[in-house]
Amino acid sequence: MTELITDHSTANAGMDRRTVIKAAAWTVPAIAIAVAAPRAAASTSDVGAYSLSGSCGAPGIQGPGFVLVASATAPVPTGTTVLISGTGVSSIGVFSSTPSGMTTQTRLSGTATQFTLTADLPAGTAISFRTTLSTSARWTLNALTTLPEGYTATGAKSDAVVTSSLTGCSTS
Repeated sequence: MTELITDHSTANAGMDRRTVIKAAAWTVPAIAIAVAAPRAAASTSDVGAYSLSGSCGAPGIQGPGFVLVASATAPVPTGTTVLISGTGVSSIGVFSSTPSGMTTQTRLSGTATQFTLTADLPAGTAISFRTTLSTSARWTLNALTTLPEGYTATGAKSDAVVTSSLTGCSTS
């Protein structure tokens, strides 16, 4: 009778030793995957020394704006944004990007627009962002690139300025 009571208490306890061992065997890989996932998410890719520079353009031929050049060793990734804002004018004009088809443009206001790369900008290549704004007035345009999460850019120049005055245009 003692044996029956022991069997009965084991049945009421819920799991036998084999069940616990099987559960533990399945849990260990799940814990290992869960611990590895944040490490993978936290890893970053270095896109190198890409550069953003201002350009005064050429009056009557090409408007002022900015040129983004990917580093010689890595592309600038899809999802990178270029935020362009202006001061000294009520409108920064109509912007376009060349080559076309690599960005989406979001007009944030009369004095701000944002481009987002819809494809990687290949290593060593450039894309320009130009406006119809005239250089015969006083204004300043600022541009800032932001990489998507998971990317860094060692040695990059991520911002630029174009300033127009009544006597000329300058960049930095």
